[in-house]
Amino acid sequence: MTSPRSDSTEALRVSVERLCRLVATQRLKEIPAEQRALQQALQRVTSEATTLRAERDDARTEAARNKFHLTEARQVLEDGPDGYIVTDDAGVISHANRAAAQMLGVPLRFLVRKPLSRFIDESDLRIFRWRVNNARSRTQGEWPMRIRPRNRIPFTAGLTVTAFPGYEGERGDLRWFLRDITARQRAEELAAAQDFTNRMLESEQAARADAEAARLRLELLAEVSSVLGSTLDDPAALGRVASRVVPAVADVFLTDLLAGQTLEQAAMACVETPAAECLRKRRPPDPSGEHPIARVIRTGEAALMSEVPASWREHWAGSPEEQDLWEQMPLSSVVIVPITSHRQTHGALTFGFGPSGRRYDPADLAALRDIGLRTALALDTARLFHDLEAEQHHRDEFLAMLAHELRNPLSAVTTGLAVLEHADPASRARLVEILSRQSRHLDRLLNDLLDVSGVRFGRLVLDRQRLDLRELARDALEVVRTARPAVGPAIELCTDPAPVTVVGDADRLQQTIANLLDNAVKYTPTDGSIAVAVTVEEGDAVVRVRDTGAGIAPEFLPRIFDVFSRAGSPGGQSRPGLGLGLSVVRELVAKHGGSVSATSPGVGRGSEFAVRLPLDCGADTPRSENTRAAAVERSILIVEDHPDACDGLRIALSLKGHHVRATMTGRDAIEEMRTHPPEIALVDIGLPDIDGYEVGRIIRSQPGGDGVYLVALTGLSAPADVDNALRAGFDSYMVKPVDPEKLTEVIAHAHR
Repeated sequence: MTSPRSDSTEALRVSVERLCRLVATQRLKEIPAEQRALQQALQRVTSEATTLRAERDDARTEAARNKFHLTEARQVLEDGPDGYIVTDDAGVISHANRAAAQMLGVPLRFLVRKPLSRFIDESDLRIFRWRVNNARSRTQGEWPMRIRPRNRIPFTAGLTVTAFPGYEGERGDLRWFLRDITARQRAEELAAAQDFTNRMLESEQAARADAEAARLRLELLAEVSSVLGSTLDDPAALGRVASRVVPAVADVFLTDLLAGQTLEQAAMACVETPAAECLRKRRPPDPSGEHPIARVIRTGEAALMSEVPASWREHWAGSPEEQDLWEQMPLSSVVIVPITSHRQTHGALTFGFGPSGRRYDPADLAALRDIGLRTALALDTARLFHDLEAEQHHRDEFLAMLAHELRNPLSAVTTGLAVLEHADPASRARLVEILSRQSRHLDRLLNDLLDVSGVRFGRLVLDRQRLDLRELARDALEVVRTARPAVGPAIELCTDPAPVTVVGDADRLQQTIANLLDNAVKYTPTDGSIAVAVTVEEGDAVVRVRDTGAGIAPEFLPRIFDVFSRAGSPGGQSRPGLGLGLSVVRELVAKHGGSVSATSPGVGRGSEFAVRLPLDCGADTPRSENTRAAAVERSILIVEDHPDACDGLRIALSLKGHHVRATMTGRDAIEEMRTHPPEIALVDIGLPDIDGYEVGRIIRSQPGGDGVYLVALTGLSAPADVDNALRAGFDSYMVKPVDPEKLTEVIAHAHR
């Protein structure tokens, strides 16, 4: 594409050539027109030449101006306060201004052809070389560099590099600017140090505040512990705790304790007196509802509300009355902690901030949860102490009853024995009857004590077999009829026609029914009646004992089966017994996998006891307890260190026709076994020289020892004692005092 000036010149040349051809060819008529065209082309060329001259003058003026400015800029760089250095791409200096020479400590004439890296500190050389190598490929800002001038103190310079292109294919150069930024860097370091110091001071102040808050919390916990540990009076202690909590860690403090199925406000404190008067009338929420306090009690999880929103406040005060109440004390931050120990949940503590404007945080939550735990432990201790006091009171009453119950039969026995020798035959028979009855009564008292202890401490062992509950009821009725006075309430027994079969211990189940009958006899007047029924109900074997006696007060009914519990009698009448019989019944029935219950319309209207046992539906015929083995004379050795007990057993067995010998030590028994081995040996475990277990083992190891039927006699009945006797080689085990009838059965079954 040609310029306009080229077109005008070409048009002038063409016009001249055409005019010359017209003159040469003598085409005179066309010459005037061509002359006019030539004249116009000449005018255009002249005009363009004038324009070119003007543009040339302008260009010269602009070039002069630019040259002035460039000279001025170069002068600024040369005379400026910052160092200005020009290097090639290898960093070799080709030019520098006076400021740069002064910074580097070298005259200008000696700087040229020196590498700039010579003045860079060794620690920054890698960075400097990287900047030189990447000057043309990366945009780089100012970098701090350690400069080491010649014969001067090193300083920190801000170094900037810019790559300039060359002319007509030349490589170009690198332009460097140096600024001494030591003062600025020191200022920045001072500012950073000051900032660090300020942050450290702020941290120290925060740490001091946290430490002070922790100290106050620990002091509060110590005061709360001291208050709770100083008394067992729950209301007084909780009130004093409230006075410590407010205003130390709360503007308002509430203590709500469970009382059955409801909550009761046990203590309260508030910083504002008008609000405190309103809070005293506060009704705690329903523990089964969705109130925040109820949820904390149910879940056992503490609740922290650092900022109380309007929605939570509405839920907190669910009724108009509650809203009016809490308008007196608007809450802004709340913590609710459960009063829970490893034993039970007692209720909840509520801590709230309002007028003070303070807020709770997680650290506060941990301390307040600790107050809840300490309160729970204090309540546990107080209630346990009250329970122990009540149990001690029951035990004192029991010991008084025990002394009374033991004195009555012992008095009859002592009196009877004193006059027995001088009595006539009729009176002697009557005295023997009295002595027999009172000894059985003493035996029952002792058995009740042993049974309660054995069941409570796991020493009771059951001899389980299939039994007909009807037969056990008949035997129990016979025992009660034999032991009671001749005059008493009528007792009626009604049973199912078919066997009522259970699996259990015959003696223990018979004892259970006998205890219920004995209890009914004691509390039923002579003109009353007692009904015993043995039936099958809803797949269970059931024994019901109903009487028309004194009845049971509603407040005593829940404790009727407790140890040492005994209902009072109308008119303050004294009833025989220790109050252990029903407790033994409950424990024995539970051992058999059953349950026992008591009902009564009220005092003076009788009562009913029902025992439920699992019914056994097996096809085998249950064992009958009425079968008795025929009496057989045996040779029996008694090993007993108590003279009276030994003589009593010897006389009783001799009267049965047995051949009886007796020794009082283990060594004598072993010698007697060698010389005259018996069929049966009754060995006391607590012998003075060798214990009965060792005697049994030695007898079994002697020749012929396997043929002796060994029976252990002891006052202990724990499962471990039974196991020890069986491992020592004994065949049977009897607990003192020995029942003559049971001893007869053991002898009859020996070697069967």
